[in-house]
Amino acid sequence: MSKQTIFITGGSGYIGAVIIEYAVAQGYSVNALSRSESSDDKLRALGASPVRGDIKSLDVLTREAREADIVINIADAIASDFNISQDERWATNYAAHDALAAGVKGTNKPLIITSGAMNAQPHPNDEETDETSPGWPQGHIYSRGFESNKQTYLDQGIRISYVRLAPYVYGRGGSGVRLYMKSFVPRGAGFFILPGTARTTTVHVEDAARLYFILAEKAEAGESYNATSETDIEQKAISEAICETLGVPCEQLDVEEVKEKMGHFWAIFMTAKCRATNRKAREQLGWSIQAEKGILEDIRSGSYVEVAKEMKK
Repeated sequence: MSKQTIFITGGSGYIGAVIIEYAVAQGYSVNALSRSESSDDKLRALGASPVRGDIKSLDVLTREAREADIVINIADAIASDFNISQDERWATNYAAHDALAAGVKGTNKPLIITSGAMNAQPHPNDEETDETSPGWPQGHIYSRGFESNKQTYLDQGIRISYVRLAPYVYGRGGSGVRLYMKSFVPRGAGFFILPGTARTTTVHVEDAARLYFILAEKAEAGESYNATSETDIEQKAISEAICETLGVPCEQLDVEEVKEKMGHFWAIFMTAKCRATNRKAREQLGWSIQAEKGILEDIRSGSYVEVAKEMKK
C-alpha cells in the first residue's frame, strides 16, 4: 500500500514544522507550501517536499489539495503582516480555504482548518467556554473567524473540521513567547498591559500537533475542537516569567501605550480573556495532554532558557 500524502500550508512555521516532523515519523509523504528558498531548505530538512507558492496561489492550493489524502491549513495572511487590515486578511484567508475546499470536493478527504479558541466570547462569569459558546458580535476583531464559511463547505459535502488553537501555543522555544522575548530584549525591559489579570489559555505545540492527526482520522464533518490545556494563566504572569528569564524589569503599561508602540493587534491580544476547555477533544476523540511543563515552567526552566541566553548575547 502506498503512503498517504499530506498537503500542508504554513508548514515551515512553528506549528507546521512539528506537524511535518510527526507526519514523516509516522510514514506520511508531505507536500508543503513554500514561499521562498529558505523555506524550501527548512522543509526539505524536515523531510517534506516544498511546493512553491503562497496562500494567494489559488490554483496551486486546489491542485495540491486534489492530489493529497489529507489537507491541513495553518497559513494565515496576518502571519506575514500584523498590521494587515481585517478586510484584506479575511478576504485572503477565505479565498485560500475555498481553493483548498475545491480540491477535496466530492472525495471525502479530510480538510482541517486552523482556527482559534478566541472564537468564543469569554464567559460572563469568567468560567470556561467550549465549542458551543457564543461567538463575537459583528464588527469585533474576532467576529470573522476561520469557521465563518463552514456551512457553505458542509453544503458542498466537504469533510471539513477545525482545530481551535489556544492563544498561547508554547514549547520548543518558539511562538508568541519568543516574539515577546524579541521585543523585550532591545528595550531592556518587558511589560504587561494593566491590570494584567485576564486569564488566558495555553497548549504545548506537540500536544496541538497530535490533535491534527486525530481529526484527520476521527473528526466528523463540521466539528470544531479546542486544542487547549491550561485555562487559568494570567496575562501578566507570562510577561513576568519572560522578564525573569531574560533578567530584565517588567513594566506596567496601559493599553493605549501598547497600541501606539506595537499596534492594535498586540494590544488586544495581550489583554484578551480566554478560558477554553479541551473536554470535547478528550472525551470524543481520546486526545490527551502529554506536556511535562506548563507555559510558566517552560519559560523559567524549560525550552526558553536557552532562547533567553542567545538573545541576551
